[in-house]
Amino acid sequence: MKFKNLPQFPKRIIISIIILILVYFLGSLGYMIIEDLNFLDSLFMTTITITTVGYGLVKELSTAGTIFTILLIIVGTGTAAYILINLIDFILTEFLLGRIEKRRKIKMILKLKDHYIICGLGRVGLEIAHELAGNKIEFIIVDNADGPIEIARQNNWLYVQGNASSDETLLETQITRARCLFAALDTDSENVYITLSAKSLNPSIFIIARATVQETISKLEKAGADRVVSPQLIGGRRMAAMALQPSICDFLDTIMKTEEDEIRLAEIEIKPDSRIDNITLSEAGKKYRIEALVISVIEKGEKISVKKASGNTDMKSGQRIIAIGTGNQIRQLTELASG
Repeated sequence: MKFKNLPQFPKRIIISIIILILVYFLGSLGYMIIEDLNFLDSLFMTTITITTVGYGLVKELSTAGTIFTILLIIVGTGTAAYILINLIDFILTEFLLGRIEKRRKIKMILKLKDHYIICGLGRVGLEIAHELAGNKIEFIIVDNADGPIEIARQNNWLYVQGNASSDETLLETQITRARCLFAALDTDSENVYITLSAKSLNPSIFIIARATVQETISKLEKAGADRVVSPQLIGGRRMAAMALQPSICDFLDTIMKTEEDEIRLAEIEIKPDSRIDNITLSEAGKKYRIEALVISVIEKGEKISVKKASGNTDMKSGQRIIAIGTGNQIRQLTELASG
């Protein structure tokens, strides 16, 4: 390991120890030259001077020796105090406070439920994390590299450092209670392994995987990925759509930003025993004065539905509603659909 790459605290301590050794060397050399002492006596004089124990002089000092001793006391005790302060700071920060923070993180991870797991905090994973954090959704990062973990630590995000395709690492993220997993590593083969491992540990988890090569999409789907995203394909289609239908793209961008309170497009799951369970859309609208526009109702197990919802459409638990409306209208519909 190169010295310049050492952490800040160990670097300060090593520098301090080097300075102390240098002070010892120069102090012993000074007594040997000024007072004509042998090496052992010079080392003894340097030790009792730096530590200020006042054990007793080997011989009476000359004027030059006295001045040299005063300077050695100032430099030596200052260096020793600096080392002591650094050691105490290091112990408190790295051991005591570090252990407290580690225990706090473990407790928070153990409490996770219906959370999201991001495997890989690269450029794609970082965007996912910012989006989830902006929507105040609980999530945890899994990455093996020090850089991404440091980013997670700086943002106060929960994280587990380790191999995301390892069952042991995934179990640390409480994957058995997780809602969704993002396989967002740069390597397609790793995303396939992550998908296989995640589905074996939690068959009901919703997995969104990243594919760099188009041929990998079918492999990820066979491995158990519910959705596969190819940034290259989406980017190309998006650029073409912005050229052909720019106003529609701008409109969709606006309503997909959930922090906006004007118009929102939302996907809402109907929970068992909710107030709109087992009634038609028309009945729910009259009874609860629903103002949000329900565009479509997706049956349980279906990925997508392009059928327009009508007043006679039955709403049942497990279905998902695609609706558009203001923030208050969407919140009202979400509360009605909750168990």
